Amino acid sequence: MLALLLGLAFADPNPGQATYVAKCQACHGPQGKGDGPAARALPKPPRDFTSPEFWAGQTSEKLRSTITTGKPGSAMRGFKMSETQLDALVTYIESLRPTD
Repeated sequence: MLALLLGLAFADPNPGQATYVAKCQACHGPQGKGDGPAARALPKPPRDFTSPEFWAGQTSEKLRSTITTGKPGSAMRGFKMSETQLDALVTYIESLRPTD
C-alpha cells in the first residue's frame, strides 16, 4: 500500500505538459505562442495555441491528426506516441485555448 501511495505522490501531475515540453516547446514556446527558440529558424512561424484564430474550427481530432501525421508544407512533422500520451498532449494543448 505504501508503495502505491509513493507512486501516486511522484506521478507526473500533468503528463500532457511533460510531452509538450519534450516534443513541442522548442517550436511552439513555453506558453504555446509559437515563439520557441527553434521558431526563428523555421520558414513559417509555428502555430500560436493561444490565438482565437487557431481555435476557429479546431477539433480534438484535427489536433490528434496533426500531431501524429504532421502538417504538409510546414516544418511540423508527425510524432509517434501511445494513445494515452497523445490524449494527454491534446488535453494539454486544449488547455492553452483562450477563454475570452
